[in-house]
Amino acid sequence: MRYGSCQLQFKSNDGYQRRKNCAKKRCILYGYYDSPFGLCLIATTKNKLCNLYFLDASDKTAGLDLLRSEWPDADIAETSAITTLGDRLFNGTPPDPSTFSLHLQGTDFQTQVWQALLNIPFGQTVTYQELAQSIGRPTAARAVGNAVGRNPISFLIPCHRVIRSSGKLGGYRWGFPCKTALLNWEQNYSQNG
Repeated sequence: MRYGSCQLQFKSNDGYQRRKNCAKKRCILYGYYDSPFGLCLIATTKNKLCNLYFLDASDKTAGLDLLRSEWPDADIAETSAITTLGDRLFNGTPPDPSTFSLHLQGTDFQTQVWQALLNIPFGQTVTYQELAQSIGRPTAARAVGNAVGRNPISFLIPCHRVIRSSGKLGGYRWGFPCKTALLNWEQNYSQNG
């Protein structure tokens, strides 16, 4: 799945050389970024964003372990060049997903759900049931919820905008405080620009 063109260039040698020398393995470059919503791990395949996880700052290794489990056959290297992407994602204005190239790894159903997440307007929420209906699967709210929970690119693909039918926020892979902070930021930005 591709959205626009990504302006990223990895010029630093602290991960680039390793990626350049990969023969048959997929190469993933990652780095940590201190976002307004907490520490996150950002990862790319070539120049495509493939993962964005919010982390507990006291346990960076959990994010790296998750990245390794999602890309078990990849050559994974840390790079400081991720800072450029983090600055672009978290510059204080809502990021436009169409200006990023994405590399999504999932089932057809999951990618269909992740695409539907991109259609939720900034500052608004939908229920799992509404999201299921939007993809033509009105009885699949639970499966939609599972796909939402497996979204590999948090924040940019806005899984935090999905709530329970009761109006309660529900769960979030990266924790309730992070989901609350994201929704509050969107609400405040929508009202105050």
